[in-house]
Amino acid sequence: MNRISAISKARFGLAVIIASAALAACGGGGGGSDQSTNTNSNPQNPSNPSAPSKPAATAATLLQPSATPQTVTASGHATADGIAFVNTVRQNVGLPQLLDDATLKQVSQNHTVYLVDNMATGHNETAGLPGYTGQSPFTRGSTVEGEVVVAGDPLAFPTSLTPVQALFDAPYHRLLMLGNWTSMGVANTTSATWQAFSIDFGGTPSTTDSSKLVAYPYPAQADVPTQWFAAENPNPFATHTQFENSYVGYPITVQGAMGTKLTSISFVVTDSGGNSIQCQQQTPDNDTELSNGAMCIPFAPLKAGATYNVHVTGVLTGYGVVLPVDVSWQFQTSQVAVMRNMMGVVPQQRKLPQF
Repeated sequence: MNRISAISKARFGLAVIIASAALAACGGGGGGSDQSTNTNSNPQNPSNPSAPSKPAATAATLLQPSATPQTVTASGHATADGIAFVNTVRQNVGLPQLLDDATLKQVSQNHTVYLVDNMATGHNETAGLPGYTGQSPFTRGSTVEGEVVVAGDPLAFPTSLTPVQALFDAPYHRLLMLGNWTSMGVANTTSATWQAFSIDFGGTPSTTDSSKLVAYPYPAQADVPTQWFAAENPNPFATHTQFENSYVGYPITVQGAMGTKLTSISFVVTDSGGNSIQCQQQTPDNDTELSNGAMCIPFAPLKAGATYNVHVTGVLTGYGVVLPVDVSWQFQTSQVAVMRNMMGVVPQQRKLPQF
């Protein structure tokens, strides 16, 4: 069964590991595992009822963010905060909010119970173990189109917002979470020794303007974190391994609608003084995990209280259109150095969680 993937044209499972927790994001064809290599190309069929509508635009443009961005405060309930965070950030970038789907929620809940019962991580389950409901997300629920998961030592989750924020800050995961889905199911299960948080996504809208690009940080966004702990798999620093497991700048991403493809993408990032910010650029041209998304991760943490300019060029193709990409925007970092992942939370003598 073909599935539309928000981020990958080549791999079903995307495992992400940071020092204090383990995330996994997957979207793509049914079956497989974190290590599988089954291929699932994005459908490019304009007659597909869930395909984006053909735009009248002659060039790709940025989706305009909300004029009144919102924030989420930790409530103490990870599931509620996960729903609130995903829908708030989607609203802020200009995307529709997702419906809280009972079927997807049950699939997520079943999997978090399995992970906690077995102190396990990742997407896949092993038949015969406690709580087993299906080998992969796509066999556990026929409506599942993508999934992100984080599980591990509860000390890795100091607040109820930590799991969803850590997933979102990891760029491969962010691309999935900002896909043009219609629904999601969020669940969290915690024991004295293990915690698991999962979001399953489903549904694609009947019409989407395929000329629009989603940028994050979004145009005019303020209070952006200055750094990120680089320990994601797929590894964006595979060609620059000296930056693995270190603090780098906060990732910048751009993506088209699911089913489109970005090519010849190039980022130019500068500070307010015009100084170039060097970054690791992962695009569909050099990364088989990407199709409709691309990322630029600064090699060094960004400065606090600073304005950064982003200019992206390239080509957006899909659903009968070939559009030039030439977009620019600005964002502002937090007044103090900020990172939101879980590095350093868990004592080294404890078993560290994994994405």
